[in-house]
Amino acid sequence: MDTTSLTHNTMFSSTSNAVFTGGTFTQHNGPSSVKVDSAKELGGFERLLEVVAPAAFHNSEQRADTPKCHPNTRIAVLQKIIDWIQNSEDRDAWIMWLHGAAGAGKSAITQSITELCVNSKLAIASFFFFRTDPTRNSAHPLVATLAYQLCRTSSAAREIITRAIEKDPLVFQQSFKSQLESLIIEPLRQLKRISDVSTDLTFPLLIVIDGLDECEGRDVQTSIIYAISDALRDKDLPVLFLIASRPEQHLTMAFSSRKVADILTRLPLDDTYFPDKDIRLFLNDKFAEIKIGHPFRHLIDPSWPAADVLESLVEKSSGQFIYASVVMNFVSSSRHHPVQRLEVIQGIRLVGVLETPFAQLDALYMHIFSCVEDIKLATLILSFALLGRATRRLYIEKFLALAEGDVEIALADLPSVVVLESDTIKFLHASLPDFLLDPARSQNYYIDPPNAHADFAHRWFEHSKARRLMSIFYYTASPIMMLSAPSDQVVRHLDAAAPTNELHQDILEFVPRPEYFIALGSETAFSPVTAPKMSKFLSSIKALDFGDEHRAYNYQLEMMTRMAKKKYPDSFRELGRDHDISKILIKLEEEGIFKKWPLRRLLEKVFNM
Repeated sequence: MDTTSLTHNTMFSSTSNAVFTGGTFTQHNGPSSVKVDSAKELGGFERLLEVVAPAAFHNSEQRADTPKCHPNTRIAVLQKIIDWIQNSEDRDAWIMWLHGAAGAGKSAITQSITELCVNSKLAIASFFFFRTDPTRNSAHPLVATLAYQLCRTSSAAREIITRAIEKDPLVFQQSFKSQLESLIIEPLRQLKRISDVSTDLTFPLLIVIDGLDECEGRDVQTSIIYAISDALRDKDLPVLFLIASRPEQHLTMAFSSRKVADILTRLPLDDTYFPDKDIRLFLNDKFAEIKIGHPFRHLIDPSWPAADVLESLVEKSSGQFIYASVVMNFVSSSRHHPVQRLEVIQGIRLVGVLETPFAQLDALYMHIFSCVEDIKLATLILSFALLGRATRRLYIEKFLALAEGDVEIALADLPSVVVLESDTIKFLHASLPDFLLDPARSQNYYIDPPNAHADFAHRWFEHSKARRLMSIFYYTASPIMMLSAPSDQVVRHLDAAAPTNELHQDILEFVPRPEYFIALGSETAFSPVTAPKMSKFLSSIKALDFGDEHRAYNYQLEMMTRMAKKKYPDSFRELGRDHDISKILIKLEEEGIFKKWPLRRLLEKVFNM
């Protein structure tokens, strides 16, 4: 959203009498807090400065390359927040929870809102958490930093807050709730009481807390929510809280509690606000900038990039701005050819030894997965969803021999990248599979396809051996899976599996059954696709290099031939076309199996002799 196009009168008409300067704060270069002369006796304001985290300011020098909304994007979201701020009549929500997937652009939105409020002279205080910055990844400096900004906004507030600190010099050693009450809530009560007489503060005060999920300690995060809710329980304070975070399980639970929900409004960054349209605009603008100002612009065709390439980037973004931003930062490098850099993103040009096009995105994914309690089970479920193309929860739990609810519990720590929607796993980031399937990027979280496929094929054979395969497919398969046969599932894994000893033994012990090769939704015992499915199953086994001179394949070829003879005589033609079964037929003749079918007549039928 282009902040230069917003005027005080159009966007914040209800604050036209404000005379304060908002969040124009002093810059500080100290690593954690403002330093004062310890040789002097500290006053309340000086004690406050010792605890403040300047890096958490919206305009901090230490927040390099601060994200904010690209011009003319996120307009509907920003307007929704502004309308909530301005709605002074019939207010029923004092807290707004802005939540969305990792990389959805939450920080950019809160940054833009903060700047809009400052430029429009609206009273505001903000704190931007960041997990890797020790000066702003804990709750310790949160209240002090907000109180400092309130002091900067109002001289009356400064006097009240200073007196409170001088009265209780150890207030910053107390709980967040106590600090909030002493240095924010109580001063606001006093300011409200004298507002009709004399005050330089115009209400309401907006407090923005960005990245709550990046504050250390889940219990601390929820305690912040509950403390704020308790402070607002009387619904009479002229203060609003805009809190942005990922929809982590514990945060969702806290915001859903009765005492919070009664004064809460939610703003999910989902498809409601057409993020693809904004991402497409962002990409078009960035590509245009490259073609106008890049040092190597003379090497770029005016039609670059192709429309389908642009759309693939939009699709890969999955509504999350971080992917598009990372791509454009990589492509726009002034030291490289933009066209070639985009080809690296597309996967049609090899990545250079020192190139890490998705470093920022990978760091985000690495952190998210590092917080998963049962990472082994979570990656097993995700690998089956990806490689087995199985996303239905019930089917996954039955196939992987899990208890009901295990999928939901295992993925509970991943709501910012994966969700269960309509009992089906949904990846919120289309780029996440690329990360998980690239060992250089995902490292300890790498899903090894050959071995994973071998494991899933083994599980299929185990279910068959235990005679539970058909019940799993019939009662848990999705409507789409009902159009396929159970054998289709194992063939998908066999085609990409590593030839493990375990899988080799499974094939040697497997007894084929006719129903494995019939579509689940078929109304007949034999369909035109039954024989091809049998043939494909055998071809998949033949392609596995077990180093056994095709012993496993030949065993299954004989087992399949015997079954076909008994159940589907017409399927011989299909098997004989793709596989050499002549020796098996002779063997069966010698066993005296074919009494009604002399060998000559059978060979004529199979090979048109």
